Amino acid sequence: MTMKIENYFGTSDTFTFPNNPQSFDDSIVSNHTQTKIGYQRHHIFVSGGGIEPKKIVLTGFFFGTDDDSDYQTLSGHFIDNTKLKKLYFDSDRFYLGIGSQIKKTQSSGRTNFVDYVATFETLIGVLFSNTQKTYTQGDAHQTNTGNVTTFIEEIKGDVSDGADSIIISDNLGNSITIPASSLTTSQEVVISLVKMVDSGSGIYVSEYNYTTVEGSQIKTTRTSDGLGIIQLGATRTTLDLTVANLDAGYTIKFRDAYSS
Repeated sequence: MTMKIENYFGTSDTFTFPNNPQSFDDSIVSNHTQTKIGYQRHHIFVSGGGIEPKKIVLTGFFFGTDDDSDYQTLSGHFIDNTKLKKLYFDSDRFYLGIGSQIKKTQSSGRTNFVDYVATFETLIGVLFSNTQKTYTQGDAHQTNTGNVTTFIEEIKGDVSDGADSIIISDNLGNSITIPASSLTTSQEVVISLVKMVDSGSGIYVSEYNYTTVEGSQIKTTRTSDGLGIIQLGATRTTLDLTVANLDAGYTIKFRDAYSS
């Protein structure tokens, strides 16, 4: 297995580590809250099944004639933090996030080496399969064969009736609505899981349910139930998803998801 990092959108700009990091520190931290009951042996936990953003720490080195340029290429990906990155933990699985810190830690006696410590912060705390699966309405359903719930990466189709809203839901209690006021019959609609969006003055924000109609972003997609992020459980199929007011042949794209 050789690790690499590349862009999630657009040109991949892949950097493949010439030698893997010596250590890879990856922990899962629940983001539940707790209320302690004074003087008692029982307490209250509140949880939605979520976890904190992962902080993956890489410790390694580069050596040889390209050691400086290798470090510069890797650190360039960490500086380029207006773009989402895919950090490959395995040859076919990656974390989605951005680099948050990297430093060179050269030591005396290792003049032919460039040592580094880097921290990568995940936007979503699961591993995604490199293979994107596509379900086309009317064809056989696709299955999330990973061991944890995954996120629907894209839904794309043409509006059936511009007088009606588009409503999309899963069987986990999540639903989103695009109002009829934003739609016209036969227009192409694309809903993407997340994108880094320029909010002005070069400040980028991760925006979920990024929606375009005929290629132009709209801001009217709203959560109508649950958390509003369409998901698919482990071992479940796209039969669990309901899409109203898109023409036959719409597509749903996702990746199998795994815990660390």
